[in-house]
Amino acid sequence: MTAAALRRFGFEPLAEPPWREAEAGPWRLRVQRGSAAHGYVSRTVVEPRRAVLCKGRTPWMSNGALERESHAWHGERARGLVVVAGLGMGLHAHAVAAKPEVERVVVAEVAPDVIAVMCAGSGFDAWPHRDKVTLLQADVLAPDFAARLAAATGGRRPDYLYADIWPDYPAAAAPAQTAALVRALDPVAAGWWGQELAAAAWAHRRRLPLAPATLDAWAAATGLPPLAAEERHAAFVRAAAALVDVAALAGEARPGWLDRLRQRVEYPALRLAIGRRDR
Repeated sequence: MTAAALRRFGFEPLAEPPWREAEAGPWRLRVQRGSAAHGYVSRTVVEPRRAVLCKGRTPWMSNGALERESHAWHGERARGLVVVAGLGMGLHAHAVAAKPEVERVVVAEVAPDVIAVMCAGSGFDAWPHRDKVTLLQADVLAPDFAARLAAATGGRRPDYLYADIWPDYPAAAAPAQTAALVRALDPVAAGWWGQELAAAAWAHRRRLPLAPATLDAWAAATGLPPLAAEERHAAFVRAAAALVDVAALAGEARPGWLDRLRQRVEYPALRLAIGRRDR
C-alpha cells in the first residue's frame, strides 16, 4: 500500500536494510510483529513486521508507513552530496545512498549510542553502498558544526540537506532550526521531516490554496532555498494535510464538545429567527 501511495506522486519507496535487534545505553532497536497503522499520505496500512528505535520505553522512530512515506519527498530530491542531520535508525541514509545520483551521504548524529545501535541493528558494514556513507558524531546545532562538516567534505557545498532531529512532527522548532542550518551550510536544496504539514498550516493561516506557487512562497518565507515545487509535490502536501487537523496545526482555537453541541442546537434556531425577520 505504501509503495502504491508514493508512486502516485512519482516517489519511489525507500530501500531498507535487514533489521535486527540491538542495544546501546538507553537506546535499543526492537523488531516486533506489525499491525494496522496509518501512514503519512495513506489512511490505513497493515504492516507484517516493524522495527522500532526506542529511548528507554519511549518509541523514537520506526520503519512504519508514516516514517517511510514522510521521507519520500526528501529521498526523491536527494542527489550529489547529501547531508542528513539526525541518524535515527539509518533508514533515510540507507535509502538515499542507494540512489545512483547520490555521490556521498554525510550523517551527523549527536548521540554515540544511537550510532552504535544503528550500526548493529541495520548491518551498517554490509550495506551495498556503505562506501558512500560517512557518520559524523556532532551536534548540528553547535556553532562549530559548519566547520566540522566542511572538514569532512573538503568544503564541498551540500546538494541536499535533510534535517530530522525532532521526536515528533511537525516540530515547532523545526522551521527556525532548519533555516539556521541552511544559513550555516548553504545547501542547494533543503527540507525537514514533517515540512508538508508545516506548509499546509502556513497556507491555511493565509487562506492560500496548496498549489506549487504557495509552496514556493512558503519556502521563501521559511528560509529554505528555492523549492521549485511541482504539482505532484503540491498533491503530496494536500494528501498529507487531508489526514490531520490543519486548522489546529495553524493555531486556530477549536470549539470543545459542549460548544459544538450548543452550535448544533442554537444555529438552526438562529437561522429560523433571521428568516422570520426577513418575512
